[in-house]
Amino acid sequence: MVLRGSKTKGTDIQNFVYGGIAGGCSRTIVAPLDRVKILMQTTSSRLTLTEMLHRVVSEEGFRHLWKGNVLNCARILPYSALQFGTYDLCKSFCFEEPLTISQRLTCGSMAGFVATTITHPLDVIRHRLLMSTDVHTFGQARKAVFAENGYRSMFKGYGSTVSGLVPFIAVNFCTFDTLKSNLQWTSTPGILTMGAGAAVVSQSICYPLDTVRRRMQIKGTPYKHGLDAFWQIIRKEGFLKLYAGISANALKIVPNNSIRFLVYEWCRHSLDL
Repeated sequence: MVLRGSKTKGTDIQNFVYGGIAGGCSRTIVAPLDRVKILMQTTSSRLTLTEMLHRVVSEEGFRHLWKGNVLNCARILPYSALQFGTYDLCKSFCFEEPLTISQRLTCGSMAGFVATTITHPLDVIRHRLLMSTDVHTFGQARKAVFAENGYRSMFKGYGSTVSGLVPFIAVNFCTFDTLKSNLQWTSTPGILTMGAGAAVVSQSICYPLDTVRRRMQIKGTPYKHGLDAFWQIIRKEGFLKLYAGISANALKIVPNNSIRFLVYEWCRHSLDL
């Protein structure tokens, strides 16, 4: 994440571009874990992480662990770019250094809202592609979603998505920014550690909201809205089901957070020079 206690380097456009590059690289590396996590969240199976991973490989083949990754990167590139760029713009124009925790949360919330709103239709289509065995291309997934209820289907689960991702992004940005501002770690191990710490904190707080978001995106979902999904999951499947797939998500998000920030820093220092 581009969460820094110092002034932003590079132009506003560069920050957007570097953020997109960093997001694409990190997400491609962790794509298999992302697919397994979504399957664990949205199916009734109680398979463990390794068992679910083995099932996907045995039933669909190794390369299908990256099923939907091209589409995922098509979403992640603008999604990550908008997070990085919007966060920096908010810091530059709305506040002065050093920022307080509430100001960092505000900038993170704005970054999350902008990025999530613009890229939500792509996330819905990607989710349909990942979860439907009879859907194999972007065009097929788009038509399947659109056939349900027109353009409104493209924003299916939007409320749950915003309520789930915006707090996650805000907490993630704020945690990393606060750690960096206080610890002043600039080495590779230090950046990796701070990225991992921010990922663990934000995931622990916000993961149940992500589970609800995924359930709301399933075709023919029985839930009326996000709150209804939340209570039905607890009542019928137990509270711990809200954390289904969290092990896979932790294995994905910790390196993803760290790699994305390292790639961003590499771009910022190398390409600017």
